[in-house]
Amino acid sequence: MKKELKLNIVISILVVMVVFFATLINLYSATNALKTSLTNNYLVSNHNYTTKLAEAVDYITSELQKNIIAIANLSSSIDFQKQSNLDILFNSEKEHFNSIFITDTNGVIQLISPSVINSPDGKTVKAGTKIDTEIMKRALTEKKPFISEPYKTVSGTLLFLVTAPIFDEKGEHKGVMVGTVYLENQNAIKMALGTHGYNDGSYVFAVDKNGHILYHPNSSKVYENISDNPIVKKLKQGKSGFEKVTIADQEYFAGYTQTKNLGWGVVSLTPASTINEPINNLLIKIVTRSLTTLIVLLIIATLLVRNLTRPLTELALYSEKAILNNEIDKGKDVINIRSHIYEINQLYRQVKSHIVILKKEVQLDGLTGLANRRTFDATIKEWTLQKHSFSLVFLDIDNFKKVNDTYGHLVGDDVIKYLANIINNYTGEDDLSFRYGGEEFGILIKDKNEEDAYNIAEQLRLKIEQTKSPTGKPITVSLGVTSIEDGDIHPKTIIERADQALYQSKKDGKNKTTIYKE
Repeated sequence: MKKELKLNIVISILVVMVVFFATLINLYSATNALKTSLTNNYLVSNHNYTTKLAEAVDYITSELQKNIIAIANLSSSIDFQKQSNLDILFNSEKEHFNSIFITDTNGVIQLISPSVINSPDGKTVKAGTKIDTEIMKRALTEKKPFISEPYKTVSGTLLFLVTAPIFDEKGEHKGVMVGTVYLENQNAIKMALGTHGYNDGSYVFAVDKNGHILYHPNSSKVYENISDNPIVKKLKQGKSGFEKVTIADQEYFAGYTQTKNLGWGVVSLTPASTINEPINNLLIKIVTRSLTTLIVLLIIATLLVRNLTRPLTELALYSEKAILNNEIDKGKDVINIRSHIYEINQLYRQVKSHIVILKKEVQLDGLTGLANRRTFDATIKEWTLQKHSFSLVFLDIDNFKKVNDTYGHLVGDDVIKYLANIINNYTGEDDLSFRYGGEEFGILIKDKNEEDAYNIAEQLRLKIEQTKSPTGKPITVSLGVTSIEDGDIHPKTIIERADQALYQSKKDGKNKTTIYKE
């Protein structure tokens, strides 16, 4: 007689097969959906970032051109036979230019600041040196302001020139005002392109319209010609966009934008492997949940083996439940101007003002709009060095993990934004509210002692305790307060005191404010 399988074994096999294939389908669909979403996010984000950087480069180069034109226009009212006058102008601009010089109509340098420039090949550039390059010939012939193409000198220096013609009061051409920008030295352009907060292998590089690398985090690649690069080819055609590319056998999410003024290209690359970690985490979660479901279904099927209809119905319901319940977690100034010349002071103020605006764009926390950790570190360091009187308040959401576990990460994000809004309302005009990381926030309160800071912290705590949060009910926070002391020379000491006070609040039962005590 042919051996027959028992019904409970058949049902168990069926359940295992259903859950196994449902898990495979769920794994495939979920990972593909997450991979597509993350890929699109990185591509669009990199393109938006390069657009912002290209706008910054356009702004900086426009300001460089305006400044040289303004200095050239000043030549009719300032005695540039005096080295000191040009030195004053150069000191106001050395954040942007590596040198400034004036030539006559034959291209012979009449005055230069710094007064002598020694190149690595031993040559010296000073007053009396004749500049006989095609760029200088163009400047003398066209008698119009322009910015040159970046080029490498014989000594290997990568630079570009910003020029403007000089006319006397009668309108006669007297020569050219030239500012040099060394692209491999520290300057506003390099600062804009090289200041990033990524730690995932992402990087930015820039090329000129001929395909030469102008900026790269790997300095050995600077001025390498990569015209054959597919993205560079598109940039040379005036195109901007984003796509997935392969460079040196490694895949990247690329965003690229061409600058409007000079036709340079800015490219931001993120390794495609960046998305592997969140995808692997998702796989682990799905497999864990599926195994649990499988065990439950096997037990139920065994108990209901005597009734064929009922077990089959339950099997269908639990199979459907196994598929539907696998959810994806959605988841300083560097110059000091001392001048009585109005135009110089105005130029200085304008450039300083706009650079501050550019810096602010990369100093805010993306989720909350508050200052980020880097801004806080810079501010407390500055206040400490300058011996300002201030207090520091740290606060942390109590039981925030429970909020995420109960309501999900989206609600958790809403809670963080809600708390940031309240904190901002309690921050004075001279103070700084910031997100320190995760669910931890803080306020730097200027010209307030510990008692005043404590009162502010208590008002904030009570407000949060009495206000309904995005979870539908109030949350609570624990706070730590300290103030700068006479012996404090390092911000780390102040931060540690505030953190210890915060820890004490947690230790004492949470939802309270503690002033640091020895």
